[in-house]
Amino acid sequence: MPRHWSKPIAATIVLAVAAATMSGCGLNGGNAGSGSGNDKVQLTLWTHEFAPLQDAMTKKWIPEFEKANPGVTVKMTSVPLAGAVSYDSKLLSSLSSGGGPDVWDMGSWNFPKFKESGFLDSVDPKTFGYADDADLLGAYDKSSLKELSYDNKLYGMFSEFDTLATYYNTDVFAQAGIPDLPADKPVSWDQIGEIGQKLRQEKDGAVTRTGYQFGFFANFKDAQWYSQNFYTLLRQYGQDDVYVDGKPAGDTAAVKNALQVFSDFVYKYKAYDPTFLNNWFADVPQGRAAMVSAGTWYAGAALAQNPDFKFKVVPNPVVNPDDKSTYKDISYFWGWATNAKSDDAHKAAAQKFLAFILGKKGETAQADYWFSKLGYLQPSKAYLASDDFKAAVTKAPYLQTFIDALKNYQVSPPQHVYDEAGSAIVAAVDAVVYNHTAPDQAAAELQAALERIKN
Repeated sequence: MPRHWSKPIAATIVLAVAAATMSGCGLNGGNAGSGSGNDKVQLTLWTHEFAPLQDAMTKKWIPEFEKANPGVTVKMTSVPLAGAVSYDSKLLSSLSSGGGPDVWDMGSWNFPKFKESGFLDSVDPKTFGYADDADLLGAYDKSSLKELSYDNKLYGMFSEFDTLATYYNTDVFAQAGIPDLPADKPVSWDQIGEIGQKLRQEKDGAVTRTGYQFGFFANFKDAQWYSQNFYTLLRQYGQDDVYVDGKPAGDTAAVKNALQVFSDFVYKYKAYDPTFLNNWFADVPQGRAAMVSAGTWYAGAALAQNPDFKFKVVPNPVVNPDDKSTYKDISYFWGWATNAKSDDAHKAAAQKFLAFILGKKGETAQADYWFSKLGYLQPSKAYLASDDFKAAVTKAPYLQTFIDALKNYQVSPPQHVYDEAGSAIVAAVDAVVYNHTAPDQAAAELQAALERIKN
């Protein structure tokens, strides 16, 4: 992904944000692993735990693929995203040992390192119905491929491309007499803090509802969400990364201001309580929290927790709604990868499986399934130009907020997530949120950690 997207590029991606061309037909062609004759191939598939994704795979895509390819079976394993053994760490450990799954889904932050380590097989364009690599690359806006393409080859296929917006429980707002948030313009973080303060509830000294939910909390300490929430604020305060011109910049005014927002939400407004939250997808739909920053995928999982969940989605908060330079947000994607160390039969079968669930050139049926059912935006040019895409947004208008965000915000991926600098960011945020450390002191500690890492 690019470090920074201009509005023209973002607008082009909006005309491309939604699908890796797909169809429900069987897979034809290829040699090894095709399921013909006596060939028997068992593909190992890994994903992180996310119920809608597991349901889509086990109830639709895997059975349909196995029926169309009787010589191939798919064994799926789902690993918790965070925890004692996180998905990323288990995936890295398994691949580093020379094993690992044949095909897997992973976050954009892993692709550069995994490619450098030789874990990734390149995508076979012909399996996906393209004439050659240039034809395949041309199916996407060039800017969206920065972490997927190397040497004019693609090393993964999009699972989802995303940015963040704010979901809120309209019943909670109505019961508290809080007006709906504006749909066409972001509000400030301070306004969200003040609203969250009004929405917080206690009974006999115990919290029963918190106003706002960041992506990280006490029993979900995932570095991805620390990084996404931190970088959103850091960039809105005018700094792109915790390194500037290659030098550690962890104690700047921008870093201190970003950490101050976290502190204010916990201690000044008491709008966020990381020890009270307990379920990423249930807290807001069940009314234990009023608002959450999340991606397009949140709605399906939230409705599974509470089918009566009534919500609206609005642009993510910014430092200053009257200053367009603060309209900044993060982007990220999850992509499907195949194992360079698998044998030829498993490599071929893995590519066919991805072409089956993501579709071949010009096909949009699968893309529409992923977008309509899971909110997964897969950035091929074909899908966004389709009638299916237009119908999906008409049916679920909240999705338009995310499309608009790619036009109205400057978005780019966080530079540091699961590396040492990412761990230092987590430590700084934790110090502020859990230990009530002053932002100045936490920033000084972050700077010291970044300098140790660099040295």
